Amino acid sequence: MALRKILKFLVVIILLISGNSVIGQLLNQPRSLRIFFDNDFLNFRGAGTDRYYTNGVRIDYFYTKKQKAKFPSSLLLNISNDNNNVYGWGLAQFMFTPRHIDITEIQLDDRPYAGALYAIHSLQSINTMANIKVNTELFLGMIGPWSLAEESQTWIHTLIGYTKPEGWNNQVANDLILNYNISIEKQLLNPSKRILLVGVVETFSGTLYNAAGIGFMLRIGKFNNYFEGVSNSQSTSKNKFQIYVFMKPVARVVLSNALLEGGLISQMSAQTSAYTLDKDQIERLSVLYDVGLNFEMPAFSISISQKLRTAEFKGQYVQEVGNITMKFNLFK
Repeated sequence: MALRKILKFLVVIILLISGNSVIGQLLNQPRSLRIFFDNDFLNFRGAGTDRYYTNGVRIDYFYTKKQKAKFPSSLLLNISNDNNNVYGWGLAQFMFTPRHIDITEIQLDDRPYAGALYAIHSLQSINTMANIKVNTELFLGMIGPWSLAEESQTWIHTLIGYTKPEGWNNQVANDLILNYNISIEKQLLNPSKRILLVGVVETFSGTLYNAAGIGFMLRIGKFNNYFEGVSNSQSTSKNKFQIYVFMKPVARVVLSNALLEGGLISQMSAQTSAYTLDKDQIERLSVLYDVGLNFEMPAFSISISQKLRTAEFKGQYVQEVGNITMKFNLFK
């Protein structure tokens, strides 16, 4: 019953916020569906674990619209000179555990059990003249037991006959997620059709995660113009088949992380017995490095990558997480 109530609550939130903005766009081009899956067992070297960032799932529906953006789309950053904008609605769930999931007691100085479940409204806006792309995301949801991370992990482990997680009773307390994230990408070098270097600046602000980062993205292979807008996306000069390798290193300065320290409301009330880390235990500098292979056809694409993450708190090991992302282009 509790599961049904929470899922109904999320659906109502999405419908209230989106209003007619999604329904009115169902017949517009281009439209696509993206499915994103992270797991720490998806390891290129076969050294899978079940600790720290252990699983993440995200589903997004992307669409275009011609009319002027209304709330909440008007909150997202638009830099397009000719309406080269792709909007999105999505739902994501992420879960985190300490090193040993077969222990019931709190594991001091280790990562707290934590889960996040939230709706996403996004905008990808492109200035084709300046070769700049701005991605904005607005998160709304919850952390803690209401995220259903315990139920999801327990169900999956039961399904595959793996170790039952025993410590979710100690997880980070229920709290609100309201985050506003911005990523700005600018072309730095494009010496040939087969090589592209893009600079990246990103910020995260809100109740879930506060951080700022800088890095770059490198593509090598056969690919279309990364900064091509929606208005000329049907160009006959486009490659129908794309395949390329990519790498994306980013360094972040972290101010706060509710999945380690607890949410804003629970910190202010100080009435929860949930286990969290002290702010002095948080690593303020974090390095993220993604490397992978992307294969793309007109109607379908798949990306397989490995994500390396340095420690988020003192005493944590460097972690490698695998990712599979599939995107389906939807046509009339």
